[in-house]
Amino acid sequence: MRFSKPGFSPRRAETGRRFTVFLALPLLAAIALSAFRQTVVSPGVRALFASAGDTASTRLWICFKDKGPASASKRDEALALARRDLNARCAWRRGKVRDQARLVDEADLALSPAYLEKVGGQVTKVRAVSRWLNAASVEATGRQLKALEQNAFIRSIDLVASFKRDESLLLPAAASSPARASGQDIRTDYGPSLAQLEQIGVPTLHDLGYSGSGVIVGMLDTGFRKSHQAFQNARLLAEWDFVNGDGDVQQDLSDPNDYPDAHGTGTWSVLGGFSPGQLFGPAYGADFLLAKTETVSFERPIEEDYWVAGIEWAESLGAEVVSSSLGYTDWYTFADMDGRTAVTTRAAARAVSLGVVVVNAAGNERDKPWGHIIAPADGFGVVAVGAVNAGGRIAPFSSPGPTFDGRTKPEVCALGVDDWMAANGVDGSDTYRRGSGTSFATPLVAGVVALILEAHRDWTPRRVRAALLGTAERSLRPDNNYGWGIIDAASAVLADPRRDRDPVRLKKRQERLRLPSAAGRPRD
Repeated sequence: MRFSKPGFSPRRAETGRRFTVFLALPLLAAIALSAFRQTVVSPGVRALFASAGDTASTRLWICFKDKGPASASKRDEALALARRDLNARCAWRRGKVRDQARLVDEADLALSPAYLEKVGGQVTKVRAVSRWLNAASVEATGRQLKALEQNAFIRSIDLVASFKRDESLLLPAAASSPARASGQDIRTDYGPSLAQLEQIGVPTLHDLGYSGSGVIVGMLDTGFRKSHQAFQNARLLAEWDFVNGDGDVQQDLSDPNDYPDAHGTGTWSVLGGFSPGQLFGPAYGADFLLAKTETVSFERPIEEDYWVAGIEWAESLGAEVVSSSLGYTDWYTFADMDGRTAVTTRAAARAVSLGVVVVNAAGNERDKPWGHIIAPADGFGVVAVGAVNAGGRIAPFSSPGPTFDGRTKPEVCALGVDDWMAANGVDGSDTYRRGSGTSFATPLVAGVVALILEAHRDWTPRRVRAALLGTAERSLRPDNNYGWGIIDAASAVLADPRRDRDPVRLKKRQERLRLPSAAGRPRD
């Protein structure tokens, strides 16, 4: 039996509830629509324009909510086209970590042209776009920000981070060393670069015929002096200047607005230089993609939007290794070094998920106010590199870990004090110099990664990372200064118990593949 209060009608109560629900629907819809339309503007952006005024201009990330309205069939068609247009080497590398049905995904689709057109009309300049992040970096004023906020398709607006690199670690150019005398021991062919290679076990692999042959290495840095003699045999597959928007990464000395290429020239030579009697990089036989991603103005800001554009470009062309001696801290806090927050860290994570081994400098911040690693070195799959001296002790500038969430960083170390590298003379001539920094330890490790991938073409980033860490000299006692320690290139190549354990077999492989010895030249 159902009881009710006097004068209470169950039917009337039900009607009243319906009326209440119907009355609330417009209000809920209005609230939902308001939430949908709300664009999240970061506190940093608000604070900057509050102090600088609405006429001030700065660089902003505009992140979109989707890739544009489209039916399921249209989206499937776009994915099919992206799969069809995938670079063959890119598809092969992605196939190591993904099945064929998932080689491409939504992140590979282009940004909505309608969104970009609308935003382009509301800002001073669109600087770069990122498919992976579904975002565009722009130059905009505070007044323009107010118009951007009204766009329902924009998810968030934040500052483009930057970093000011310390150039004091780059030492003056030095006189060239004498060339190797005829009949001299092969190891003297390395010239002054012998020390940086011997410390990490590279000559052993060169003697066995490894040079990085057939491996595609992407370099993200300032410009690169391609005409330097150290690169006379380098195989350059592609290049792009993301700063100036052209296809030449070498500094145009006749253009007063172009940027110096000294830092990139140094890092490339440490990884892949080839100048008998003077300089060898670990992977002198590799194929290269060069991306000029750093703006070097008077204050030397290094900007993350060009870095993101550069790594997307390198991945799309089949890069298997990316070597980056850049990093970002401005606008970030240590709490952001959690492997998930910084824009470059997220882009690096995407590259790793697509089969790219990303090797990045830990940073030179140990003795500076920042005092931590820099992004994207905080990434989960990124191989962060610290610097040691010739005696194997950590450099006083090498950024320590851990990450904010407690992970050990850096992963490994290599020589980063007084490295020998290619340099540009004051008169534009080719010369060499010494330099220090995690910037130069990084390409040594990236070069070794290329040697590992030459030996093990099916290895994924996870496998390569495990081999590096498992054979490094502190592998049993990692810490937040050295990580797992100084790498051992030969042991890392031989780390797979299933094959290539026998040095004699490796020597025979040299003859079978016609790979060069350390005294030879990269094959044609």
